[in-house]
Amino acid sequence: MVLDEWKKSLSVLWSVQFIGMSAITGVISFLPLYVTQLGITEASEAAMWSGILVGSAAFCAAISNPYWGAMADRKGRQLMVERVLFLFALNIFAMAFVSNVYQLLFLRILQGLCGGFVAASAALAVSMIPKEKIAATVGMLQTSLIIGGAMGPMLGGFIADRFGYRQPFIVFGILCIVALGVIHWAITEKHSPVPAVDKPSLKATFASVWSVSDLRLMLLVQFLTQFAIHSIGPVLPLFIQTILLTPNNLASISGSLIAIVGVTSAIASASMGFLCKHFSHKQILITASLLGGITFIGQLAAQDIIMLAVLRGINGLCIGAMVPSSNTIIAFLIPESKRGAAFGMTNGVALMGNVIGPVSAGLLSLVFGITAIFWLTSILFFLVSLLLFSKLEGRMEARP
Repeated sequence: MVLDEWKKSLSVLWSVQFIGMSAITGVISFLPLYVTQLGITEASEAAMWSGILVGSAAFCAAISNPYWGAMADRKGRQLMVERVLFLFALNIFAMAFVSNVYQLLFLRILQGLCGGFVAASAALAVSMIPKEKIAATVGMLQTSLIIGGAMGPMLGGFIADRFGYRQPFIVFGILCIVALGVIHWAITEKHSPVPAVDKPSLKATFASVWSVSDLRLMLLVQFLTQFAIHSIGPVLPLFIQTILLTPNNLASISGSLIAIVGVTSAIASASMGFLCKHFSHKQILITASLLGGITFIGQLAAQDIIMLAVLRGINGLCIGAMVPSSNTIIAFLIPESKRGAAFGMTNGVALMGNVIGPVSAGLLSLVFGITAIFWLTSILFFLVSLLLFSKLEGRMEARP
């Protein structure tokens, strides 16, 4: 009975994270076109505003995630997931009715500030499952983010093409309300928030979490994986041009090579339960970071698209193993009463990787050429593997 209960809860939270991530990424495929409907007619200005709108939401989410995670510890994880989803749904719904780009920017900033459902739902999931299932659960939750992130733009683009650019916001808002109803009625949280008299200040909570040296190392891992995913994307089409004999289908090939990373990453994340039965998290992280560094350099030597696709696929496997492994270690390192704050910091740092990665790629390409970001990412992976080997404890047990 207990087993069935935690599996049901995991299924619900998987669906909630899938919907939430789909809503976050769903506007990317048509956002530049929506901007043109709001009065920005020049292509260069529309591209600039699209970048600002995407970057502002990610940056604000990175800042707000630690707060939402800490509040989940203090007020209740399920309650905070529901509150965030409600605010998130209202905000996305309102984007369908803006009349200018400044209103849309304001709502995108609010969306980022309301983007803490991942941290709260991760803490909620870990608190509801048997300790021996933490690794498998974290891996499965990671697949929901990967698949949701991939499906969102497809769904958003499909709706926008057939019904207009405002309708996807309405659909995603309704889906978030549905997710809110499902989590409210299908899950009963067993974790009790810290009593008011025993609650440390937010500053003390974050200081306590930050003082754990292995956690800081895991934050670096989280940043690196997201940096790697998002830094290569902007220069990949240009790099592919150097390999292709003809430029035909360049956009489709680039999109496919980007998608390969998501597919293989999801496969690796879903396999964490199996991997952790045979290897320690330290072994998984070191192997994945070393192999990731090698394959980033290897992409520079690729002579054709097939070889590049294989190396990109291996990149995805490495990243898909590193993210849930580091999240599992965080769950082992941090007491249950502070896991929301820890996961909030984790997601905040990861989102910073989302923001800094593309910017770094653009600047490095401008100064040193398009291959520079491959070298930098590879070097960072090798440095992380060295730190993991020398600093990280081999085996850990979950703390109460």
